Amino acid sequence: MLVTDTTACADLDREITAKPWSAAMFAEELELGSLCLIAEPDDHSLAGMAIARPQLDEWHLLTIGVRPEWQRQGVGRRLLAAVIRRAETTDFRSVMLEVRISNKAALHLYQAMGFQPLYRRPRYYRGPDGWEDAWVMDFRTGKKSTLRAGAMAPEA
Repeated sequence: MLVTDTTACADLDREITAKPWSAAMFAEELELGSLCLIAEPDDHSLAGMAIARPQLDEWHLLTIGVRPEWQRQGVGRRLLAAVIRRAETTDFRSVMLEVRISNKAALHLYQAMGFQPLYRRPRYYRGPDGWEDAWVMDFRTGKKSTLRAGAMAPEA
């Protein structure tokens, strides 16, 4: 991701997220040195993005999103695999994330990639119908065979 991509990332986030990030928030992550990835098909339109920040001895996946017309085509899986590879090459112990308990597609992807639920975080996400719990999940690095086995398979 480049600074010139931050507006497109914010536009994508508004399309897929109830509480989207602004372009300035994406730019700030770039300035902080976070891992900021985008997925672009051959025509150079934005298909997806992911942001992960190193914190202590783990990477924290702050956001990941795929444009609806690109979902279920492996874009999210490839972005997530890139985050995991970065964690493994930098000797961090894990990648952690939060996910809405109602987001079955994301939960399926994360579990297929080797993430394990650690605990439920009450009232983490605010939605149109009130607050929703999140699962805190984590991928322990060193599970390279898990990553390699499922990283490029199409999303179910």
